[in-house]
Amino acid sequence: MKTLLTLKYGTKYSANHVNSIYEHTEGKYNYVCVTDDPKGLHPDIGIIYMEHEPNGNMEKIKLFQLKDMGTILYLDLDIRIQKNIDHLFNYCQDNPVIVYTWWKDKGNKQISIHDFPWQSDFVGPLSNYNSSVMLWKDATHIWNHYNKYPETYDVQYPYGDDTFLYHEGFTFEHLPDNEVYAFNTTGRKYRPEYTICLLNGLDRNPEIEKEYDKLCMHQVGE
Repeated sequence: MKTLLTLKYGTKYSANHVNSIYEHTEGKYNYVCVTDDPKGLHPDIGIIYMEHEPNGNMEKIKLFQLKDMGTILYLDLDIRIQKNIDHLFNYCQDNPVIVYTWWKDKGNKQISIHDFPWQSDFVGPLSNYNSSVMLWKDATHIWNHYNKYPETYDVQYPYGDDTFLYHEGFTFEHLPDNEVYAFNTTGRKYRPEYTICLLNGLDRNPEIEKEYDKLCMHQVGE
C-alpha cells in the first residue's frame, strides 16, 4: 500500500491545499490527513484528528507514530507537484527518507547563518534537512526518542523538527538532488525537470506563491 500523508492545523492552510494534492495525484493512493479541522476535505481522504498546539513547532514529529500504512509519503502543503510521483515511493526501503538541502551545501559543510540575513537573530542549531518531503514505513523510533523528553527538545530546537531530525543521530536516506528544489533559495526560477518544488518561506515571502504560479503557467525556466 502507498499512503500519501498531509498535515493541516491552524489557519495557515485550508482544505483546498490538501484537496489540491489529492487532485494532482489523481486520487490513486491511500490518503490520510492529520488535522485539527477536517471540514472541507475530500471524502476519500482519511482523517486523523490532532489537537492543535498554537505554540508548538514539533507537530510533524508526532506523525512518526503512524505505521502499518505501507510506505508513507509525507508532503507539506506548501509544495508543488510538477511530475508523476509514483517513483518516489521506491526510495523508501529500510530507513526513512528525507530531503537533504543540497542547495545550502557549502563544500559539505553546514550553511553559515550569515547566508540568511532574515535569520540573523537565530539562536540554536542549523539543519541541512528539509522535512517538507519524507518517506517511511515504520519510524516509531523517532517519535519514541522525542517523546522521552519533549519539553527538553522543544527548548533545545526552537526552530522545530528539521533541526531535531538533523542533530539527534537518526539514520536517514536522502532523496536524490534532482527530485526536489527550493524555489525561494535557488533563484526563484521554475525548474520543470524536478518532481517537487518547495515554496518554503511563504510566511516571510508570501509573494513567491504568485511568482511560481506565473512562471509555471508560462513554462518559463531553464
